[in-house]
Amino acid sequence: MPNKLIISHNFNIIPEKKFNFHRYFFNEIEHLQLQKGENDCYTFYWQNVNNQLIEARFSIIIRDKTAYSPLKATFGGIEFYENVLEDDLHEFLNQAIPFLRGLEINCIEINSFPEGYLSDYQNKILQKCYSKLNFQVKYKEQNYIIHITEKSFYETVKGSTAKQLLRTYKKKDYTFQEELNPDFETIHRFIAHSRKRKNRPMTMNLEQLKEHFIKFPRNFQLFFVTYSTMLAAVGITIKINDEILYTFYLADNEEYLKDSPTTFLLSGIYDYAKQNKYKILDFGIATDKGVLNEGLAKFKQSLGAKMSGKVTYFLSL
Repeated sequence: MPNKLIISHNFNIIPEKKFNFHRYFFNEIEHLQLQKGENDCYTFYWQNVNNQLIEARFSIIIRDKTAYSPLKATFGGIEFYENVLEDDLHEFLNQAIPFLRGLEINCIEINSFPEGYLSDYQNKILQKCYSKLNFQVKYKEQNYIIHITEKSFYETVKGSTAKQLLRTYKKKDYTFQEELNPDFETIHRFIAHSRKRKNRPMTMNLEQLKEHFIKFPRNFQLFFVTYSTMLAAVGITIKINDEILYTFYLADNEEYLKDSPTTFLLSGIYDYAKQNKYKILDFGIATDKGVLNEGLAKFKQSLGAKMSGKVTYFLSL
């Protein structure tokens, strides 16, 4: 099937034709503009000449002679049509990479999305293309996702302790709600304190958090769990697309840890995702550059989440 490569530099070309695949929020122009800063951004589009549809997309941002996908986001990666032929996908990358070589960069680093976002066929051909082009694995994260079905969250949960907790929250005066008018200063302070307690850095400052909610009101959601009137847990989710909801920040109050308010929080987020017809709820990683946090992994598994690899690839040029 004949295709042509379209190269956009700093968004000077924005295809008007439709995309033949489910796009991911972190690879959209609006988010890339926030990521790039003063750096150069290149987006490669693979357009079907016959029907004019865009069948693949891949963006990189160059900093210090390295091409990153993404520079500042949870993932970047190569998006493509679910029925694309392996040869076509390989040809797309085989045309894009020589162009990057000509920019005198030293390395391409691709932090890909979870494998569970793709079909087995898509994963198979994508990995073959990486191998043919001599990409290597830098590290592999253990990411956890739940495929949303007609089952309730309670039925999805595997751990007996989590099931017991879910039966008791309402009796203990816990409530779950979506917050549409957040006090960002309070929320940011709460999340930062929780992450500091767990030796995890805060990846957004207060102004950045505000900016993302204001700029992307359809993609960012905020949820609370309260005990009486006290804040017990907070969750920020990101709409990746119409099918995938990602839990970006999860934070809890140490005064209520015995009741695991995060379990109740995720139960409410699962119900929200189900009501809004998402197919995947992404709980995020339980590793840090491949190093496992065993307790976090077991917690996510106990809630019914299944491990889905999330690979960072690199290619030395």
